[in-house]
Parts: sequence; structure tokens; C-alpha cells
Amino acid sequence: MPAQHRSVSTSSSSSAPLAAPLSKVLSQPRRLVAASAAAVEAPPSEASGPPEVFYPAPQLAAVTPFHDCPFGATRLPDGSVSFKVWAPHAAAVSLLIRDSGAEIPLQRWEDDWSALLVPGALASAGAYCVQIRTHDGNTFTRRDARAKSADYDSDWCFLDDPSAFPWSDMTESTEEDGPVSYGWQPRPFDEYLIYEMHVGSYTDEGTLVAAQEKLKHVASLGYTAVQLMPITEHSDAWGYNPRLLTALHRKYGTPDDLRRFVDAAHQLGLGVIIDVVLHHGAVDGNSLWEYDGWGPDWNGGIYHEGGHDTQWGRGFAFWKREVRDLIEAACAQWLGDFRCDGLRFDSANDLPRETIQALTFSLRHRFPGRILTAEVTPENPQSVHDLGFDSVWVHSGYFDIIQQHRALGRGHHGGGDWAAGWDLPRLRTVMVLHYGFTGPTQCIKYLLGSHDQVGCRKGGAWYKDYEMIGGQHRYAVDQYGGGRSDPNARASARLWYAANVAAAGLPMIFMGTEFAQGGWWDIEPYERRLQWAQSEDETGQHMMAAFAAANALRLQFPALRRGWANILHEDRANGVVAFERVVEGETRIVAVINAGRKFWGGTEYGLWVGHAEGRMEEVFCSQSAAFGGSVESGIANEPRPIYDGKIWINLPPQCTLVFQHML
Repeated sequence: MPAQHRSVSTSSSSSAPLAAPLSKVLSQPRRLVAASAAAVEAPPSEASGPPEVFYPAPQLAAVTPFHDCPFGATRLPDGSVSFKVWAPHAAAVSLLIRDSGAEIPLQRWEDDWSALLVPGALASAGAYCVQIRTHDGNTFTRRDARAKSADYDSDWCFLDDPSAFPWSDMTESTEEDGPVSYGWQPRPFDEYLIYEMHVGSYTDEGTLVAAQEKLKHVASLGYTAVQLMPITEHSDAWGYNPRLLTALHRKYGTPDDLRRFVDAAHQLGLGVIIDVVLHHGAVDGNSLWEYDGWGPDWNGGIYHEGGHDTQWGRGFAFWKREVRDLIEAACAQWLGDFRCDGLRFDSANDLPRETIQALTFSLRHRFPGRILTAEVTPENPQSVHDLGFDSVWVHSGYFDIIQQHRALGRGHHGGGDWAAGWDLPRLRTVMVLHYGFTGPTQCIKYLLGSHDQVGCRKGGAWYKDYEMIGGQHRYAVDQYGGGRSDPNARASARLWYAANVAAAGLPMIFMGTEFAQGGWWDIEPYERRLQWAQSEDETGQHMMAAFAAANALRLQFPALRRGWANILHEDRANGVVAFERVVEGETRIVAVINAGRKFWGGTEYGLWVGHAEGRMEEVFCSQSAAFGGSVESGIANEPRPIYDGKIWINLPPQCTLVFQHML
């Protein structure tokens, strides 16, 4: 059941004090604005010493009706602030200013309430909230539904001025009032190598400021984008239960902290993708629930009326124009005010088809070049072709690999103990494009797991829906064996990451995978957060070297980014498969996966690479000693000439080899 909302039981009588000059308003006694109950991850309240009394201050707003303005609080060039809120069932609405104790009445225009505040009425980053009076005489406060930042424990919101931020690549026109240009441009989609990050557990501090200091680590490994798990204010541990759709989670920092994070990422060549949750609101502390006091039969009020129930909370009223406008604003702010490079839409299955189509069309038009990705389960190519997403998360490859690895990869007779051997048809779809997709950038693949597979909310307990792979959510080195101390588990993690990089699709990992963190991830207890000390030991250094070398292949060989994928060689009994990546005018690449434990030395393994002239030169071996593997440089493959469509190679166990075709 949705949580009850905070309210202030105040009354407005005809004997209220008359409007006073601002200097007097500042010195008057003040009245407390009630706070909501504390929730998960609540930072210390910033609403200490709130006003006890608010005095009407109509002189702080323009007399002329001012309704043609954006929703929320917007600072204008002359220092004035426009404000507008949607509250169709309210009898009266006013804006409370914390610093001055002023109550500024808003003027009604149809279902909206607005005002133009005079310069100085609301200071930069000043605190404000909305006060609503219903027709039956109740008075309570609400947050600004379009706030960019809000105190976690109260209704106080903070003014944000995006135009004031000094982006490092900002170039002002020499012409008076000319346009501002920026040097950073989003990357082509095929260049994305994605690093998924949860800001709250990425560092001990759990802030954007602290995470910014670690961006060099991400860039040094060759990743080209960080994807932030939801950063809007939320009531759960991971961010997927939004209390507001536009406000940055205050514990993570201020809006300018996020801008500094994005600016620093861009200077390092990293794009920033934001995970957005638009299909439902939080059950606990939902700031939009019964927003203007109306909400019969627990229908949720103006933002949730007629919304469908999900397993996480009540859906939004997507049939309303005002709600669709809020949804679009919640997306556009990341791409506009914060200059992020893309969005990831959580559980896009739960958004109405027509809502998605209108949203993606508008965002593509307004922000060309930004990547729009989606979680759609099961992955459906129509999400790209019909719904307007650029790319879709592909869950199935993760499960296909681990399921077979547990059954066969640790077998005693070559590839495994099953007479039938590996189910290579399932592995084919992991390496090539799934049916219906028409380009490599349309699939995001994370063969070592995303937050969904690595994270565990049950303290490490068993999951029924993961029964086919052992029932547990774990980091890759635990899924493939005995954790980071197990050399076979590390070898498997390296081989599948290299395969991920070579496969058709955009590669992605979850934070900590790059230095072989073990166990599972969660924000509590502390040992389940990111363990940076593991990046400094020998195991972590070896794993990071392997990931960096694999990522470098994507930059070096365009065929790995844009090329078509074709299966060349299948050895089912031993768990060996090879595929090529080809694009006209670029070097052909052949990747060889030995998922079993058999070792072929003495150039005794014959690998079909197709009838062609020239030779194949090894450019990557996941079992290299430099990566903590078992292969010394003397066993590495020298350039191999192609005879009758084959090359004869050394093939280490649990290894991915990558060859370039030389003429």
C-alpha cells in the first residue's frame, strides 16, 4: 500500500498578517513544515531550522498573470524566477520560501498554478516547497514535482540554474547574445564499451564527487562510457523505486556535482548514460501520490489515476498529457541540462507502446546522436525497429553460457562429461546477432553479468528464477568456479570477456568485474560494496590488464565494432567455436573460443578459417602469462599460413584467441 504523505495541518484565516516588506518578513518568527519519515539511504536533513511562520508576500510576485512558463522553478536571465505546478483539484496554491519565511500565492490558469517571482525572492540554490489548500479546508505541503534537487527528509526543494554551470568545453560566441557551443560530441554508437556503476556503493563516500575521482580508472581500461544506475531520488537500495522523476538523489550530491562528473568524464573521453525508471513510482515516500489532495479509492491521484499495478508499485497515468510531459521532461533533463550521452530505460516492457514511440521520437529529434537503450525481456528486435530504441540489453547470452559451463566446462573429458558435448547452436547466438537484429550496435551484451545478475538482495540466498545456473546471483569468478582465488574461474572470466568484446554487440560489464571481485554485490554490508583493495593485488592487476588489452582490440580493429559475425568452426565435443567479424575495407578478425579444458600444443589443432589467401596473426590470448594465465610467450602462435582453408594452431584450455587476417 502506498505510504501516507506528509502534511501540515495549518489553516489560513482572514486574520492572517497582511503582506509585509521583505526586510520585515526575514525577521518574523516562523512555522515548522513537517518532514516525512526517514527512508533507505536518507542523508542528514538539510532542513534544519525551518521557518515556524510564513507571512503572505504577494509583492514578491508579478501582478500580471504569468502562466506561459515551464513547469517547476526556472531562473531567468534577469534574476527573476518563474514557477508553475499542476494541481487541478486544489483550491489555492502558494510557494513557501524557507530563507525569508515568505508565502507567495500562485495564480490559477486552467489546471495549473504559476507566478513570476521578482529578482531576489528566491536565492540561487534557495529552498522552497509548494503549499496546497483543498476545497474541504485541508492545507499541506508538497515538493515541486519537477524539482531537480530536494532534501530527502522534508518537502524542501532547491533551485537549480543549469545555465550558470561553466562547462570546460564551452565556447561563447563573439557576437552579442550569440549561441554557446560545446566541444564534446557523443561518440558513434559502435564505439561504446560500457561500464555500469552504482554511485552509492562505488566508493566509501557513495557520492558523485568521490566517483568522479575514479573515472581515470574506468578510462584507463579502455571503456568509453559509464552507465549510472538510477540517480533520481529513490526509496530502495539500488535506485529502482523513484520518489520523484526529476530530482537527483541528494545523498549522491547536487545537480552541479553531477555536471562536474559529466564534465570530467567527457574530458577523459567517457560518455555518460543514465538509467531511468519511468514505469512506476515508489511505494514508500512517493512524492507524486495524491499530489493535490485528490485520490479516491487509493487511485493514486493525478499522477497515478488509472495506472496499472506492477510488482514494484503503481504505474503512472500514461494516458494523461501532463504525465507524458513529465516523463519526457525526466528524460530530456539528463540529455539537456546535464549533457549526458544516452539513457537506459528500465523494464521498458512496462511502458505503453504508444508512450515509448512518442518519447523516443521526440528525444531523437531534440537530442540527435544520443543513444537510447532499453531493458526488454525477452530481448525483442521490434524494440529497435518499431519502438525507436537504438539498442536492447540481451540477457540470454549470460544464462546460455553459465548453464553450459556448469554442466560441461569443468568436465574431465575434454569439453565435458555429456556425450553430446556443448550446445553450440546456443553459443552461436551469443557470438553473432540474435534473430531479427540487423546491426551490431542494436545489442548490448554482458556475458559476465550486469547489476541484475551480480547483485543480490537476499544476503546471498537462492533464487528460484536462477535455478538453471545454480540459483545464485554472483560475480563472474564465483559463477565459473571457486571465486577470485580459483585460476580456472579467472581463466573462464577472461575468456568470456574477450569473447564478449569480439562478439557482435556492444560490450558491458558491472563495476568490480574488471578486478575479479568475488561474491555478490549489494550496498550493505560494507564487504558487498566495491572493494577497491582488490584492484591493487596481483589477481586484480592481471584481470585489469586482460580487460584493457581486450578493449583495445575494439579501437584497433573496426570490424569488431561494425562487422558482421559468421560462425566458421564448431567442435562440439571439445567446446571449441570460431567466428569471424568482417566489414568491407577493414581487416578481417577471427576469434577462437576453447571453453573446455583440453590443451592442444605443437600446432596440432586444425581450425577452419575459410578459403582465403594469406596468414592469420594472433593479436590476443586470454591465457597469456601477462594476464595471469598459463601460456608463456614461447607457446604463443606465430603467424600461421592458411592451407586449404585451415590454420594449425596451439590452443590453450579455457581460452579465447583473436587473430587478424594478413594478406
